[in-house]
Amino acid sequence: MEHAVVSAATGVLSPLVGRLSTLLEKEYAGLKGVRKEIVSLREEVSSMNATLLKLASEEDPDVQDREWGNQIRDLSYDMEDCIDDFTLRVDKHGHTTANPDDDKGFFQRNLSKLRTLGARHDIAGKIRELKARVDVVSKRHERYRFPASSSSSGGAVPIDPRLHAFYAKEDSLVGIEQPRDEVISLLTQGQGEEALVKKLKIVSIVGFGGLGKTTLASVVHRKLGEEQFDCRLVVSVSQSPDIMRIFHRILIEEFKVKPCIHNDLQGMINQLRNHLLHKRYLIIVDDLWDVSVWENALLCAFPDNNLGSRVIMTTRDNTVAEKCCGQQRDCIYEMKPLSETDSRKLFFKRIFGSEDDCPNELKDISDEILRKCGGLPLAIITIASLLASQAGKVKEEWEHVQNSLGSKLGTDPSLEMMRQILNLSYKYLHPDLKTCFLYLGAYPEDYVIWKDDLVRQWVAEGFVHGLESAGGYFNQLVNRSMIQPVKIGYDDEVLSCRVHDLMLELIIRKYSVEENFLTAVVGNSQEIKGSVHNVRRLFHYSDVLGRRRSAPALRIGLQKVRSIASCVTDIHQVRFQDMKFLRVLVLELVYNPKDESTTQAVVDLSVICKLLLLRYLKIQSEHLLKLPPQIRMLQHLETLEIASKFDKAGLAIPSDLAQLPRLSYLSILPYMAGGLPANVGTMTQLRSLAFLVLEENTLDSIKSLQHLTNLRELYLISASGDSSGGGDEAETAAAPETSHVDALQSSLSGLADCKLYLTAWSTWLSRVPQWVGRLRNIYGLEIGVGELCKDGVSVLAGLPAMARLDLWIRSAPTESIVIAGDGFPVLKHLIFTCRALFLTFEAGAMPKLRRLDLEFNNDGGGDGVFGNALVGVEHLAGLRVLSAKIGGFRSAVDAAATTGEEQADDRSAAMSRLRDAIDLHPSRPRVDITYTQGRYGLS
Repeated sequence: MEHAVVSAATGVLSPLVGRLSTLLEKEYAGLKGVRKEIVSLREEVSSMNATLLKLASEEDPDVQDREWGNQIRDLSYDMEDCIDDFTLRVDKHGHTTANPDDDKGFFQRNLSKLRTLGARHDIAGKIRELKARVDVVSKRHERYRFPASSSSSGGAVPIDPRLHAFYAKEDSLVGIEQPRDEVISLLTQGQGEEALVKKLKIVSIVGFGGLGKTTLASVVHRKLGEEQFDCRLVVSVSQSPDIMRIFHRILIEEFKVKPCIHNDLQGMINQLRNHLLHKRYLIIVDDLWDVSVWENALLCAFPDNNLGSRVIMTTRDNTVAEKCCGQQRDCIYEMKPLSETDSRKLFFKRIFGSEDDCPNELKDISDEILRKCGGLPLAIITIASLLASQAGKVKEEWEHVQNSLGSKLGTDPSLEMMRQILNLSYKYLHPDLKTCFLYLGAYPEDYVIWKDDLVRQWVAEGFVHGLESAGGYFNQLVNRSMIQPVKIGYDDEVLSCRVHDLMLELIIRKYSVEENFLTAVVGNSQEIKGSVHNVRRLFHYSDVLGRRRSAPALRIGLQKVRSIASCVTDIHQVRFQDMKFLRVLVLELVYNPKDESTTQAVVDLSVICKLLLLRYLKIQSEHLLKLPPQIRMLQHLETLEIASKFDKAGLAIPSDLAQLPRLSYLSILPYMAGGLPANVGTMTQLRSLAFLVLEENTLDSIKSLQHLTNLRELYLISASGDSSGGGDEAETAAAPETSHVDALQSSLSGLADCKLYLTAWSTWLSRVPQWVGRLRNIYGLEIGVGELCKDGVSVLAGLPAMARLDLWIRSAPTESIVIAGDGFPVLKHLIFTCRALFLTFEAGAMPKLRRLDLEFNNDGGGDGVFGNALVGVEHLAGLRVLSAKIGGFRSAVDAAATTGEEQADDRSAAMSRLRDAIDLHPSRPRVDITYTQGRYGLS
């Protein structure tokens, strides 16, 4: 039963079959009558599991069958809880380390049996009780069951939409050019009249869900972003917006300022106005449902500063669009369906690459499918993704999809029609993949979900076995357009995602009404979605303002909870003593500004040791933390991730950490104070280890790393360097001991699959240290240096495994930095930050480079900086994206007050010089350019 998984369709019935078999192998099954009851229960569970799998495959199951399925799933959890409870009681008293051959060992073994005798008799009684409950549920189902109906589920059950266009390259989108230019025209109308140019202008994009409003707005945003705007923002509003959270996030993430101490709405609005008052800004307000949100909050924060600022607003409601535009109909763009030509292009491009590659026997069916889609991009891309996932491209399968679509969808642009489209995609998922998909309902609308967190939680929940399989499930959801990528790595791996609001509605409907799978608490309203009885999974992903309130959701009975995520001000708000079956715990510990006693309080996490079945533990804290000294009690723990914002000295690691036999992911931020446990070499299950300070670890600990044969990622910090913040001439402090560097390289050389990530940001180095060149396994390097000389370039260029380099240079180079053709053989992503940009790439340089991020200043402007900025960039054969952030520009208000044509054209000069350089590249990579008043390359 090693492949038995937990499922939304069958609960824990599949794993239960194996666990009941294990019970039969134990000596306590010999208690009178127990073995027979276990055998009978196991057979019943196997039959119920098969029936529920069949029920899950039906498109429209009978309502009585569905209710019976809910009862059986709930009963399955109670069965496993019973077995877990029994196992914990036996393990607590039944463990002995005495010698089995001596009298003392004999005495201890018999004493253990006596101590567990009560538990053994309890399990016998509970097995009988569970068997009786199974019989009652089954007989009730038969008693009230009507004869089978002759009607079938012939209704349309179509697919999901709003594709990946939001994050796709503009040149890969279909039919976007004309609407993009029309919206830009609306934004720039009246350029002949100076007063109209400078006045704040608001343009609304309106249309029902699935037409591509967000995609269009983002394309316009990128296009206009290359023009003269000091500030660009994207504000996702959604149907139930948390305005305080939205403003808080803008202030912190965009403006890097701390919100007003009282966190009141008026104060935040004033802060936003002050930051925007002297800037020409371009803002997208995406997915606005309620005009009062606009009039009472958003509009108040966007000042009409007479600098030519612009706002693009997307909505499904024509009334909202009109009111936001001040009843000016000429400022509203109404979305239109795709033309027949563009529909075909989008459909066939997603499945085959082009229409020419479509088999002839599928063309007529394709025409009919497209006719029913009626030009809706969301419907087309979702159905295309569904068909593309069917490896055989069999005609019969396509005909089934065609028939499932019912009548023409495009003639009925209603929400119900879109629900049918979404539901079809869901129905075609494998049962295990459905479970993983429903789990996404734990996250609120517009939440950025990181892949690594998600797949580890899937594994901890038992939905899938192994991280590789979980990663494959994640990719399937991406390929089927069920989730939308947000951040994509240089190797095209999707690193984070969002769930479209229509998809999220489908998920909530499924787990709230049909599956009873999880319970979620929504935003400030504290609205509870899902069951409040026998809660198995409870999620309250609060925003950063969660400190203003307690977590009332935790007052729900949690004796049976298996997963919980919440934001609290006091760890004792969570009654861990009631949660003995908990598998997944995600906790955010925040300050309560009204309680000054918590400012320097140290939170002792010893209470976590009560959670003996815990597999996944992630804590983000604004308090100082203390890990439990007996952390070895968490014998099932697989993931331990701790991030303490104020533990600048690092987090002390308990000596018994190495006694966690299943721990595979360990991450401590800012780092592990005092180094690794002495017996780290026994932690053979570790796959990822972060963050280690090279200088704090003993030579023996570093040598022990060679025994971690499953290690795939090692994140290392080097603290050597000048921390005084002095000038560029500051000398490097004592480098790591040569023996430490040699031991590290020796250990890693035997771990062929391990990637080393080295960070040297805690201090500035005067130059690139020579010892870095000896770490041949470096996969990712982050380093800040006073200057970059030729020797430093040679050290970096000679690293044979380095795929990512984040390099800061404090001083402006006096001559061009030359990248030779034989260096950086596998580098894929370069982030280069300096006061001034002088880079020369020789033929053959960086042959694998895909993404180049540049951050530099506009000092001098014109040919002085940009003329020699990127010499030979056309030699970067694999380059796909060039991103440039240019600092040192005046704000719009400063520029307006300055006379002189040269100063007014600084940005145009910068952009044209960079574009002239990149235009020489044969592949014409995508170019993103932004400007800021800040400066780069400074300490």
